[in-house]
Amino acid sequence: MTLTLAEQLLLIATHDQKGSILMAGATAIPYGIAGAMLLELSMKKRILWREKRLVVVDRKPTGYVLQDQALEMIAIAPKEKDAKYWVSRLPRKIKKVDRCVYESLVERGILTHVEKHFLWVIPYQRYPERDPQPERLVREKLYDLIRGRIMPNERLLALLSLVYACGLLNEIVPKGERREAKKAVKEMLAGDKVGKAVKAVVDEVNAAVMAAIVASTAASSAASS
Repeated sequence: MTLTLAEQLLLIATHDQKGSILMAGATAIPYGIAGAMLLELSMKKRILWREKRLVVVDRKPTGYVLQDQALEMIAIAPKEKDAKYWVSRLPRKIKKVDRCVYESLVERGILTHVEKHFLWVIPYQRYPERDPQPERLVREKLYDLIRGRIMPNERLLALLSLVYACGLLNEIVPKGERREAKKAVKEMLAGDKVGKAVKAVVDEVNAAVMAAIVASTAASSAASS
């Protein structure tokens, strides 16, 4: 079973029993999912970067609803925009982007969907884990990558960059290893073991996700003050 980058990211960001997004990733996840879509489209040769702006080179559907929605939005945009624009824009244009990914994981039999009610009236959705094996494999691969036990490929490096950008590295690494792991991840993301072209794309999306998270956090703080 091959999971998309967005599906893998959301599994890491979701509490296994409660079925809700962990506090550490609550603000970041919509932007992380948007970044994941851009990385997938790039790796599938649907888009490329031209002077740091995204350009559609193939509008053929990928077979994944979210990726195809993102592809079409980029294709029909009147002007070419950079990754920062699309990472911020896609979560606003695609309603409940995280729920779309959750529903895909439910269809795959990895999560289950539970509707609950606040004060017996207001409904809200939860997605507790049904099959722990896919997430376990993802976590193990990322941990082995961080520890230097396996070599990076473009998908693993892309996922690691998203996990790092979304503040979820602590979900992969035990407490006593986190300082060393953070240093290792920074060095890995700064290198070019998977090629300069792939690294350039990962860097662009990673920076865009971080910028969107910072902007969103700042906006929330200003609104509450």
